[in-house]
Amino acid sequence: MKKFYLGLVIFLLVAVWIGFGSGILTETVGRVRAAPFVSPNLVISQFQTRGAAQEDEFVELHNTSLSPVDLNGFRVVYRSANGTNDVAVPFGTWTTSTIIPPGGYYLIAASAYDGPATPDLTYTPSVCQCSMSANGGGLAVRNASGIILDSVGWGTANNAFIETLVTAAPPLETGQTRLDNACQDTDNNANDFANSNPAAPRNSSSPVNMCGGGGGSSLLADLTANPRAVSPGASVLFAMTVLPAADPPSTGITVNGNLSNIGGPLNQQFFDDGTNGDALAGDNVFSYLAAVPDGSFGGIFNISATAADLQERSVSRTVIVTINAPLPDDDPLLFGNPSNATAQITEENNYLLQKPQYTLSYNRSKATPNWTAWRLDSTWIGSTNRQDDFRPDPSLPAEWYQVLPEDYSEPVYDRGHMCPSGDRTNSIPNNSATFLMTNIIPQHPDNNQGPWEEFETYCRGLASQGSEIYIISGPVGNIGTIGLTALNRVVVPSATWKVVLVLENGPNDLRRVTRITRAFGIIVPNQPPINREAPWRNFRVTVDEVEELTGYNFFSAIPRFTQAQIERRRDRL
Repeated sequence: MKKFYLGLVIFLLVAVWIGFGSGILTETVGRVRAAPFVSPNLVISQFQTRGAAQEDEFVELHNTSLSPVDLNGFRVVYRSANGTNDVAVPFGTWTTSTIIPPGGYYLIAASAYDGPATPDLTYTPSVCQCSMSANGGGLAVRNASGIILDSVGWGTANNAFIETLVTAAPPLETGQTRLDNACQDTDNNANDFANSNPAAPRNSSSPVNMCGGGGGSSLLADLTANPRAVSPGASVLFAMTVLPAADPPSTGITVNGNLSNIGGPLNQQFFDDGTNGDALAGDNVFSYLAAVPDGSFGGIFNISATAADLQERSVSRTVIVTINAPLPDDDPLLFGNPSNATAQITEENNYLLQKPQYTLSYNRSKATPNWTAWRLDSTWIGSTNRQDDFRPDPSLPAEWYQVLPEDYSEPVYDRGHMCPSGDRTNSIPNNSATFLMTNIIPQHPDNNQGPWEEFETYCRGLASQGSEIYIISGPVGNIGTIGLTALNRVVVPSATWKVVLVLENGPNDLRRVTRITRAFGIIVPNQPPINREAPWRNFRVTVDEVEELTGYNFFSAIPRFTQAQIERRRDRL
């Protein structure tokens, strides 16, 4: 790997986790979380683990911001007291626009709940096997990118959802309620929650409660980005909603943003005059439509903006934006695009999706990737827990069907990663990205948990020993479909394949490939009989054999004579 890349990775990770108001939560180590960051907009405001009935439970959400929050793509997830993974089925998941207005509440409850407020969404604990433990557990709200916006742990919990210290486990028929009418958020569960006896849940029909109130001596603001993930050459709309102070009244409000992280100005004026992306003049929503330059590198970046008035009051906010493109010197298609995939929407069965973590060709008709490509070295490997936040990929064209985790609810096949979770453990966002459903195929457990997993571990071992590996993986064939009953559109492949090219870490990767460079593949059946205990080397083949099976042209950017030599050689190591 290039020497400066490790420094770049560290910079990006620091940029993600620091910054006032970012709202991004770090992982917990044991029972105490390392660093607090309050939620930018959505908190868990109340919960009850059980009432008179074992499944008489609920979770209440509150929008603490000045802007509407759309739950589309969000999930409310649960972990047991000692759990390290989310339960398989979320308490709440949204695939269409569902708005919580500023100050509004939203109630998710078990189907057996018989309390005073009508739930906005229900779930059946006996079906999802996700009933909350009265003794201890954890809840979290994940946004469409899988990032935890807010979390709470209670009782005996010792999991990654605790904010600093656990709150008490609520006794029967009572709830734990966020203080200050659901506005207190110090990121310490023990300080922020108190018992309510009896529980008094609120729903979308309840009166709103604006946090901070407004009308006082402080200037308040909230910053949003739409979309939160954008490709080079596209645009993102930044909007800062400002609530003027009243004592004394704010005059001459201005908003300026620092867009330098995405190739924009260091001090960009936002507008409230109906221009530059602003929807309505004079409504105290200051906006700017920013174009991300073509050729921008990928990454996860902080964008900050500051609102100020002539009374010398100011408030700053930060929002996270992902640029869907390879990181510098980490393009997994450096050696060629196997199917000549493009980002044209007309290429619906060979549609190119680039992300900081990997690149793939998506097949709309099969609802799986054709292939996923990524680059692996030791800088991608860390200690981040497996996120298990399977979810639709919002970067697909809006009119395309987005595969849901529930499409894999049949018992036969695993949700099989192409780019593995274990290859992206240096940060929460990077690991979370591997759980997008565009990176997933139906994979037989004896394949996925047998030689396939063993080969993934082998490649990570090479990376830990100083190698960098370019990897391309995918499905082939069609032995049926799975999916939700009415859709049933996800194609089950007859086999899975992978090709790898191995180099020692260093610069100018393309120029360093020679006729003795190690390159080979594997082809693993995806239907019985599969010997789960068989070593991965039993399935080893040449790159030429994978090309013949798939019709793809791997490593086409390598000079033809060298390419032919490395692709026909049988690997013996």
